[in-house]
Amino acid sequence: MLIEEPMPRRTPLAWAPHQFDVVTTEVLTRPGPPSSRTFADVIAKRRSTVGDPIKLNLVAELLWYAVGWKGHAPSGRAGLPIAWSASPSSGGLQSINIVCIPDDGSAPRLYDPVNHAFLLLRANDERVCLENRKAVLSVTGLQSGCTLRLIGDRSKLCAAYENAQSLLLRDAGAVLATICLCAEWLGLSACPLGFLGGALLPLLELPEERFQGVGGIQISGAKRDR
Repeated sequence: MLIEEPMPRRTPLAWAPHQFDVVTTEVLTRPGPPSSRTFADVIAKRRSTVGDPIKLNLVAELLWYAVGWKGHAPSGRAGLPIAWSASPSSGGLQSINIVCIPDDGSAPRLYDPVNHAFLLLRANDERVCLENRKAVLSVTGLQSGCTLRLIGDRSKLCAAYENAQSLLLRDAGAVLATICLCAEWLGLSACPLGFLGGALLPLLELPEERFQGVGGIQISGAKRDR
């Protein structure tokens, strides 16, 4: 597959944030002092696995450390809003959104990395949960925990770069790796999922001409061998 080299646009295209259809907002409590585990220990013990069921407050804590915005600015080099977090992104654009799908059948939640909150999306909760369960089971054989769906805002990267497709996948990989390392650091289980996940976009009422499924991670409780 030939992918053209991405290049910053001399004149960025117009871009505006997407207005997600949010039913309600769950304001989350920011975590206290972080784990004292060393990076060397995390690297040595990180494995892809599915553990026990997990509470959403632990998923929220994980997301804050891995992708929560620690600072942001109204515009960067391309004149678009930028932010910085533990996960690097092309041009600081932070184009990867994370939708959490719990295994309890409740509403899918979009993580708000600015305010550390869950935005409950308007969707057919039962169907979203069913289709997500099928997809996760097809690649892991287990479904315990919460699925993090990585959804890229292709329009934002394309506004700043020509041939932005490879950047979208690179950014998704950076998010995936950071979340998996932070999960191990916090004593949680994380398993990258072998699909892009575009089929779920219509069920979440996200326009496919703008958004693209770019992977998923199954987050669950303590590893079964611990």
